[in-house]
Amino acid sequence: MIEYILISIAFFWLILVGIVRKFNLESRGVTIVPLIFLMVRTQKFLHIVDTLSEKAKRFWNAYAYAGIIVSIIGIPFSLGYFARNAYKVFSAPTEADLVMPVIPGVTIKISWGLILGIIIIIFVHEFSHGIIARREGIPVKSMGLLLFIVLPGAFVEPDEEEMKKASRLSRIKVYSVGSLANFIVAFLFLGLLFLIPQVPDGILIDDTLPGTPADTALQGGMIIHTINGVDVSTYDKFSEEMDKYKEGDILTLETNKGTFSITLTDHPDFPGKGYMGIRPRQHLEHFFVLDIVAWIFMLNFSIALFNLFPISRVLDGGKITDELLNHFFPEKTAHILSTFFGVVALAILAVNLMTNVIL
Repeated sequence: MIEYILISIAFFWLILVGIVRKFNLESRGVTIVPLIFLMVRTQKFLHIVDTLSEKAKRFWNAYAYAGIIVSIIGIPFSLGYFARNAYKVFSAPTEADLVMPVIPGVTIKISWGLILGIIIIIFVHEFSHGIIARREGIPVKSMGLLLFIVLPGAFVEPDEEEMKKASRLSRIKVYSVGSLANFIVAFLFLGLLFLIPQVPDGILIDDTLPGTPADTALQGGMIIHTINGVDVSTYDKFSEEMDKYKEGDILTLETNKGTFSITLTDHPDFPGKGYMGIRPRQHLEHFFVLDIVAWIFMLNFSIALFNLFPISRVLDGGKITDELLNHFFPEKTAHILSTFFGVVALAILAVNLMTNVIL
């Protein structure tokens, strides 16, 4: 499977390179490094950033200071969370949270919630950077879209020379507001999640496992409503009903796609129990809306937290940490400390990514 994914990615990039070279798009603000990244720059929408930055000046100033407060709290929290999770990887692997990059279609299924979540992340994060940069008198050269391998993104490109000339406080303001914007969106959608009624109405088949009874009879996306006439609208009812059956028993499943019969095999992990071979999860009424809202919350919160991880000169958390170190320590000492924190942060991140292998 992974081979087909890699071939598809390579073919996709081959087409992109062909289009860029064929139409000489590099002369129109497009930068491409095959298989690594594509950047499409434009100045067409900069007037929107300028207009927004000139309105509600007191609000944007308070917004920027709120970003600093959130970052000062969030950076050690982010470092502590990932450090604690890294410790669990070695001390209690089954208790560690799974940490993986969000690669649509590769590490995670593509859904409307995922797509909308990524769009909102990009929009609010980058526009926040751009608006506060303009409020602090830092010109924005361009904005645009980017693609890193298969990860979509966007950017606002402040004038680097003017950024260096700006006060340290102004730079920290610019770096801080991206995560603040994502946290605000996350908690707004978390509140919305609690307002939507969550009524169980069956068991969703996320996927079927190859070589199992379900593999030939069922498919991902189906919703099971009854087993042998017994209601299984909740996960507890489903588990309770499945515990009654053993290898060789025949189940009649009523689903949203019709009625199906399936003969159970022996459970590979619990001998003596019947095994269907599905990845089940609770389905709810208004599932489509709930799924979108949940994705927008989870993605924005995760990105906001990860963006505050103190990897020097790469993530906003690292840039803020660098600025603070340079404020409190001599330049040479600050550089040593920045490098140290960066190496430690990268090591912690690497251990967290090991959860993809261990779990």
